[in-house]
Amino acid sequence: MIKKAAVINDLSGFGKCSLTAAIAVLSVMGVQPCPLPTAILTNQTGFKNHYCCDFSENMPRYTEMWQKNNAEFDGIYSGYIANKDQVDFIEDFIRTFNKSYTKVIVDPVMADNGRLYSAYNKTTCQRMKELAKKADIITPNLTELCILADEDYDSVLKKADDNDFFEYIEKISQRVVFHSHMQVAVTGIKKGDYIYNGFFEKGKTDFYKSRQYGTNFSGSGDIFASIICGSVLNGVDTSSSVSKATDFLEEVIADTVKENYEPNHGINFEKFLYKLSQNT
Repeated sequence: MIKKAAVINDLSGFGKCSLTAAIAVLSVMGVQPCPLPTAILTNQTGFKNHYCCDFSENMPRYTEMWQKNNAEFDGIYSGYIANKDQVDFIEDFIRTFNKSYTKVIVDPVMADNGRLYSAYNKTTCQRMKELAKKADIITPNLTELCILADEDYDSVLKKADDNDFFEYIEKISQRVVFHSHMQVAVTGIKKGDYIYNGFFEKGKTDFYKSRQYGTNFSGSGDIFASIICGSVLNGVDTSSSVSKATDFLEEVIADTVKENYEPNHGINFEKFLYKLSQNT
């Protein structure tokens, strides 16, 4: 029977991110995405102009109707929240639908390149940190890892040229392994001409390297987290899932930068999606 994942995230008209990315990636990987919007945006917030419709008051209807329809999920995967109160809803949703076989994946979308997104503040970040503790797998970028670990991002970046940089990242990540079965997949660890993605759980660390092309692209973190979700629900171990996501993004971004691209519009992942259906 096909696996099902409840995907709690925003829907952006432009940016190839959030639900747009997750629906495409999970579908091609043979997982049914069941979208639950946290907000509906004309385009992602990196654009100079955007409009956001907070979907908070409608979200409880999903829980109500899905319960009445006896919905069950193999995965619960959350991303962007429009306000801190949505954390309460997601925690309730997890309590309602989490089964012994359900994987809870939290992408703690808060910031990038050392800066908080416009909708976030310290209080919202603290609530996201509490939500992350409910997860089996979390997928922060390096900035979000620093927030979760109460580390200063700029101080971490200054260590990038040190020989023990990766040991330092491992130390930070192990502090964010909030409970014994939690796994952490960290994206966007930059060193030299390469970007590393890391996998961490108690007693294990793996790093996967890819060449850096261009700048930061909208949606790349969402694609990464969605590949992790799809792979894990298909029975692939999380470390191998991080490797798969790393290789996929490197190829797609390398192709994207060949064109006159605009990072806010995201990467040209569509024509490569078929590769995610192989050996899922």
